[in-house]
Amino acid sequence: MENILTIDLEDWFHICEVEHLLPRRNWDRLPSTVVADSEKLFSLLEQSGSQATFFVLGYVAEKYPELIRLIHQMGQEIAYHGWDHELIYNLAPDDFRQVLRRGIECIENLVGRKPVGFRAPQWSINDRSVWALEILAEEGFVYDSSMAPLRIIGNESYPRNPWKVSTATGHLWELPPLTLKTPFGRYPAGGSWGLRCLPYPLIKQRVQKLNERRKPALFYFHPREFGGKRSVPGLPPSKKFALYGGIWRSGSQLARLLADFSFTSIENYLDGEKSPPTPL
Repeated sequence: MENILTIDLEDWFHICEVEHLLPRRNWDRLPSTVVADSEKLFSLLEQSGSQATFFVLGYVAEKYPELIRLIHQMGQEIAYHGWDHELIYNLAPDDFRQVLRRGIECIENLVGRKPVGFRAPQWSINDRSVWALEILAEEGFVYDSSMAPLRIIGNESYPRNPWKVSTATGHLWELPPLTLKTPFGRYPAGGSWGLRCLPYPLIKQRVQKLNERRKPALFYFHPREFGGKRSVPGLPPSKKFALYGGIWRSGSQLARLLADFSFTSIENYLDGEKSPPTPL
């Protein structure tokens, strides 16, 4: 059974909801680490022979086209992560469509093929922006990975395994991240602070149980998790914890996962999947 590995390819300063601290107009003047941090990820993937889906931010693709071409040449999947880390529920539908078309054109020009997958920054396709799924399907996307079965950023009622959404404009696969059930609700176990702070044996046990049922576990990482910690004066405590809580464990957690389990991209996983659509 193959599990799913995904990377949100963005820089250390692409943090949602802190525009007052890191305004977009200043991004070009900030020291970028995305290339150096990504190289550490590449090493882990090459050592294990794993494949992954890279959800590429348009801002990064435009600034570092050779990085995107290299990922493609490595045989990894290139998907889309929005242009400049915009939250989808803050956009008008027409603006979202233009964000999609701009990214499709950029990625196709770089690697010779259109992206078929999308992930919204901060899982921002939820009850406030379900309309975005119809636009994704209409614009030719095959799958989305933006609806987290978690409180606050998503909804715990969302399915916890890959499912197929039926919209007015076509069908769309939805790929949620790994979560764990606790007495206090579902816990984010597939990436970020949730994965970093959990004991590895607990994660391994959950993945094994899913695989016994022929279900994949989906994990996600960011290049900044493998680089040095960057200081952002004034960053709220909740953001600090989400970004840096247990960050020293990122490399070891990923290395252990790659050693214990087989990983592939979302596109490869879906190539072998056949199931009827689930109504939204």
